[in-house]
Amino acid sequence: MGGKSTYEALRNARVLENQARLASLGLNKTNSQHREATASAKPKPKGPWNKKVYGITPLRRSQRINTTDTMGAKSDCDTMGAKSDYDTMGAKSDYETLRNARVLENQARLASLGLHKTISQLREATASAKPKSKRSCHKKVYGITALRRSQRINTTDLNGNGSHLPLRRSQRFRGSKIDPSSPKQVKVDVSEDGEERFLSESEDKRPANAPLIKLKGTELQLSAEASAVRCNSKGRGSVYNPVFGICCHFCRQKKLCGEEDCKRCGNFDVNEPCLGKTDCSVCHSSTGVFCRACLKVRYGEEMEEVRENKQWMCPHCIEAKGINPYWICNSSICLTKRNIAPTGIAIFRARQMGYESVAHFLMDELKRKDAKRKRRLSIKN
Repeated sequence: MGGKSTYEALRNARVLENQARLASLGLNKTNSQHREATASAKPKPKGPWNKKVYGITPLRRSQRINTTDTMGAKSDCDTMGAKSDYDTMGAKSDYETLRNARVLENQARLASLGLHKTISQLREATASAKPKSKRSCHKKVYGITALRRSQRINTTDLNGNGSHLPLRRSQRFRGSKIDPSSPKQVKVDVSEDGEERFLSESEDKRPANAPLIKLKGTELQLSAEASAVRCNSKGRGSVYNPVFGICCHFCRQKKLCGEEDCKRCGNFDVNEPCLGKTDCSVCHSSTGVFCRACLKVRYGEEMEEVRENKQWMCPHCIEAKGINPYWICNSSICLTKRNIAPTGIAIFRARQMGYESVAHFLMDELKRKDAKRKRRLSIKN
């Protein structure tokens, strides 16, 4: 208690000392006393708020409702607070008479200027002034020429001699009988005297790499430039020829082969087979024609081995005879018919996995899928 009383006594002494100092400086008034002093010093405004009064102007109204006419004459009602024209029938009748008078005045003015006709009357006048001319259709007549018909139906031959060519009809319609025991006959050509020449099926069958080409009165020779570059590419050939070129079933390139001793591609001898294209010993069809490059890449076979093997068969015939059901044709056309996506350039992937060709790679894939399918069926059963 002694320490606390000493602190209070010291604090009170300092407060009194500060108050005496403020009193000597004239700063001993409190905040409330200062506010009262400043408030009493301001003059109090006397009287109400002086609101500015603007001049009173008449309302802006339409000329039809306004009480004054266009000439500046005022009606009986004044502009401030009087009744409108619609309140009295007298004012309305005055307006109507004034309007009718102006309408008549305007009509007289238009009549004096010759503009009293309506738009419909003006249209009728302009329409009647134009002469009505009927356009006559003149159909152009072209020169009449003979109809273009097929040489088979036309009555004149290519030389214009007027000879009648016989129509090509079925043996059944012509009434001719064919001995069923005889080999099948195939029509080849029509001779000059009108007689048809037939060949048996065995005689007409030609290898796929030596198709028959009929070129009457035309002698073709390979140009020097094409002959110089023909053997540059031995795989697929370098020279494209739409007539003597044989289309490969896989790459579908109709080129002359790159074999040096091929008489068909080198001398255009149609009776000789192409040495750079294969031929199936069973079907002799275009599906068994492969060039050297496609045969090696897609099936892993060499052209020299196929050429020496007279019993070589294409993948279609191998599958059809059941020799190897997984050895299929892997061209894009045949794979699409099987609902299998074409492989594209798959030789690099096949060789990386250790296969000899794309056909060997696909054969293992088909065997694997067939084994899985049989396993599923066995589990279900």
